[in-house]
Amino acid sequence: MKFSKHLFFLLLLFASAYIHGQGVSGIVYELNSKGAQVALQDANVFLLGTNNGTYADDSGRFQLAAATKGDLLVVSYAGYQPDTVKIESEEVIVVLDKAIVLKGVEVTGNNPDSYISSLNTQKTEVITVDELKNNACCNLSESFESNATVDASFSDAVTGARQIQMLGLSGKYAQQLTDLLPTIRGLGIAYGLNFIPGPWIESINLNKGAGSVSNGYESITGQIDVELKKPETSEKLFINLYGNSEARLEANIHSAQKVNSKWANMFLLHGSMMQNELDHNHDHFLDMPLSKTVALMDRWKYESGKRVESMFGFKYLRDERTGGSIDFNPETDKLTTNAYGLGVTTNRAELFAKTSYGFIGKEYQSLGLQLSGVYHDQEAYYGLRIYEGTEQSFYANLIFLSIIGNTQHKYKAGISYLYDQYDEQFDTLIVNRKESVPGAFFEYTYDDLKKLSLVAGIRADVYDGEKVMISPRFHAKYKISPMATLRASVGNGFRTANIFAENAAYLASSRAWIINGVLLPERAWNYGLNFTQQFFAGAREGTFTLDLYRTDFTNQVIVDADADPTKLFFYNLTGKSYSNSAQAEVNYEWFKGFNTRLAYKLYDVKQTYSDELLRVPLVPKQRALLFVSYATNDDHWEFTATTQWIGTQRLPDTQSNPDAYQFPEESPSYFKLLGQVTYAIKSWEFYLGGENLTNFTQEERIIAAHDPFGPYFDTSIVWGPLSGATVYGGLRFSIK
Repeated sequence: MKFSKHLFFLLLLFASAYIHGQGVSGIVYELNSKGAQVALQDANVFLLGTNNGTYADDSGRFQLAAATKGDLLVVSYAGYQPDTVKIESEEVIVVLDKAIVLKGVEVTGNNPDSYISSLNTQKTEVITVDELKNNACCNLSESFESNATVDASFSDAVTGARQIQMLGLSGKYAQQLTDLLPTIRGLGIAYGLNFIPGPWIESINLNKGAGSVSNGYESITGQIDVELKKPETSEKLFINLYGNSEARLEANIHSAQKVNSKWANMFLLHGSMMQNELDHNHDHFLDMPLSKTVALMDRWKYESGKRVESMFGFKYLRDERTGGSIDFNPETDKLTTNAYGLGVTTNRAELFAKTSYGFIGKEYQSLGLQLSGVYHDQEAYYGLRIYEGTEQSFYANLIFLSIIGNTQHKYKAGISYLYDQYDEQFDTLIVNRKESVPGAFFEYTYDDLKKLSLVAGIRADVYDGEKVMISPRFHAKYKISPMATLRASVGNGFRTANIFAENAAYLASSRAWIINGVLLPERAWNYGLNFTQQFFAGAREGTFTLDLYRTDFTNQVIVDADADPTKLFFYNLTGKSYSNSAQAEVNYEWFKGFNTRLAYKLYDVKQTYSDELLRVPLVPKQRALLFVSYATNDDHWEFTATTQWIGTQRLPDTQSNPDAYQFPEESPSYFKLLGQVTYAIKSWEFYLGGENLTNFTQEERIIAAHDPFGPYFDTSIVWGPLSGATVYGGLRFSIK
């Protein structure tokens, strides 16, 4: 204990924080034909008459040290009119015009809907709001249909919960953040992707490999950071209405306004419902549960105009789901054998605050504090089985940012604290757990501003009272040529398994849950290489990327559904467990407005189950994606189409299950097709689209559907779409 006390005292010596600006900061963007702000990544910003300059990042923001009021900033971007701006405050907003005509030649800029940030040392893929609109429905879990990095699917055949995979592994190994705050974790991992409405999202940043040490220790395969719309830049009024052929309805409305020169506020409201009973495969179970969801958020932004900037607010959500047999009536059949039914009610509240401070006279130094708190309560029943779970979490992160000598050598240092309390019960199995994890980190960044940049970081976290967990991470970027970039990464992360939330697919089954021994923290190393090549074919630009990643577990909580079809075993890894992932992708604009994205992925994911190394079930060996979009020159019409090919998947062993005759050892491969047409005029956008237009579904999806209270009932083996071809439509209205 003395050691941990001394260590914690040393950790407290670190100061910290993240802020948006140093010296002068600002944002560079254009206004498109719809009046929306489009960030100009890599815009050149420098002080007139000096060599002091920088580039805008993927959100259009820039920071420039040693600049004072009265200096002149020159801002330029290829294909746009340059501008010279006098610095009047520490926050500069620059709007560039989009076209230049020289001797009859028109040069235009192009900001793709999805792109790889050229500034970040770690590979960062940015999904913009325009890309999200191509997948008009409806929440974060449905926002990756045209993206090759993240795979999304249903977790089971009855609850409607969706899961993601990254680098061939479950989404629980990817740190999922909202505005750099940990949110989709703990008990929220089961339905958390469903709880972030798509229209609330400004962009999504996808990082493969272990993330920055300043964001915590839980990143193993990558980070998914969801940036929500901000009070100071969002629409004054935005309305989105959606409906589909299965009678699913969604409504979103949010408004933002500047209260005065320092304060801005944004209020967001979401509602959705599905009350249509569907049983397309005639197994007498609802294809999707009946559901009602209400979510609201209030966000405040404060800017002192000098050195203090703050964002804070709250979010509340209530989600109700009822499903099971088409004959189930919750008023008369709940927790009886009259008919099988399930009900899941979730109440969730979140508080958050982020504050930054820039030091007077030291524009290169800043201090920031991130705070968040979560209360999550979930009550559910599955047939005769009851689940109750409560989570209380608190997170604090203090970051100090400065330089060593000059801006080529930067560092972050900080301390963090994460507290989790879980109280759960499923049948007679009770899991009560408290975790109090203080930690500290240091991260050094070198950038020669030409070819090479390096980021080396290390974390020390005091886990379980005394055990110190060390997490080193390293990222490197080297520009082989002006058009070719090579990136490499290696890092270590750990996490604690939440077996109920992470395996919610098995709650709606008759399997007995058996925990063998004390489950230890999961820990893994991740290694990655990325090559990005920009190229020109004719006068059009394209991008080729190749990713190679490996994840090696030194410990993992194995979820074994193979050993016995009536049982689910949990135990610590006793052999090998790894994931190898290879992805190649080509993006190319064939002619103005016509873009394509072609991607192919190959997975080799294996774990040791009872001394036998096997492929992890429900992970495709191969996947491919083709995305095509065309926008007319007047920006009124846009047409998009996505084709996905999902390869074969190993299914859990059901040979000893007498009711599983219809389940093979391996699923077939299949195609999915999605498409959408959007028409925009002034403040209005109208869209019409279709999902799963090939109408391919997994017909046999529930084992022993005829005997849901028997020992072999199982809804967890889902490898394909559950709903057939669906048509949807909607509208968006916005006032800038």
